Amino acid sequence: MNHMLLELANTRQTYRKMLNLYWLTIPLTVLLEFAIQRLLVQASLADILPSLIGQMLLLSAATGLVDLLYCRRNLQSDWLLILMGIIYASSIILMNPTIGIVPATFIFPILTSIMTFNKKRIAGAFALVLLCFALLYLFSPSLRLTMQPIHMIGILFLYTGAAAIALSMAASGIELLNNLKHATEAKQELLVKTIIMDTLSKMDALTDLYNHKTFHEYLEKLIEQNELNELSLQLAILDIDNFKRINDTYGHWVGDIILVRVAAIIKETVTPNDFVARYGGEEFAVIFTEKTLEEAYRLSELIRQRLFMTAHPELDSKSATISIGLQEYRKGKGKEALFKGADASLYAAKRSGKNKTVIHSIPGESALSSTRSFLAQEAAE
Repeated sequence: MNHMLLELANTRQTYRKMLNLYWLTIPLTVLLEFAIQRLLVQASLADILPSLIGQMLLLSAATGLVDLLYCRRNLQSDWLLILMGIIYASSIILMNPTIGIVPATFIFPILTSIMTFNKKRIAGAFALVLLCFALLYLFSPSLRLTMQPIHMIGILFLYTGAAAIALSMAASGIELLNNLKHATEAKQELLVKTIIMDTLSKMDALTDLYNHKTFHEYLEKLIEQNELNELSLQLAILDIDNFKRINDTYGHWVGDIILVRVAAIIKETVTPNDFVARYGGEEFAVIFTEKTLEEAYRLSELIRQRLFMTAHPELDSKSATISIGLQEYRKGKGKEALFKGADASLYAAKRSGKNKTVIHSIPGESALSSTRSFLAQEAAE
């Protein structure tokens, strides 16, 4: 059976609802019997009361047993529900064997079998109905007297028609749910492709870092948060020193290897709250959040030192160095000022010998003096 149909047929909610329906059917059946006996048969209350009580006890016992198995043993069986339908219909027929239309109640278990969405169970329910009707006909003289040949033909036609309708409904349900499954799978596949395409559009293919466009989008959102909630924010721009020489000397394929390794070192060093992107060429950018300027500086220095200590076989076991410009965002200054400060610090690092981290100075101080104060603090620690 289709997996979705199996889940639908065996779901505990559906099974529980069917059991509740059977419990509701008990008083309705007893009321129906009472009406039939009083209005059509003209039986007295004393005559019909014992049979009504017996019928109610029988149906309650059968339903209670199935409910107990469901609650205590977690047993869910389509055949139990079908058998309960046959018991309900049989009790009504035995109580009213002289009313020709009563055997029509055997369509109830056939209709119950539709909920299984299983053609074999529907066919099995149909066969059980024919068997039970034959047994009742055989052992109930009153039923044999009532059922004329025309009645027999009509009843068998009714059972067959109900089974045919049940099979048709099950086939339609199977087709519908198969179509739904295919549509769902197609939708999920499209969603996955969309997610992949969206991810690829945000990532740099070589380094697996965020790209230039995504970096600016994210930075703008963080600046908005800084303006609203005073979120601490620092920007570091990192540039590989003498990268053109590496490409010219060892080849661009080696340059790509160095870019990948630098990206990996940056990602491994920063915290989960930080945002790393390949800004372009040999330049990278890191947005530090929820940190002081001192903490952002220490992480930048750690990135620089780890790269300096890494020997690259492709560079004849030499290291590649990196220069870093660091700028803290100041409320109300905007993205342009943040970039200008980080860029100016990066150029200061390049001009003063490379392989260092420079923090953008406050007005009246040089970038290098600001950096030296931190270096002094680091040495003291």
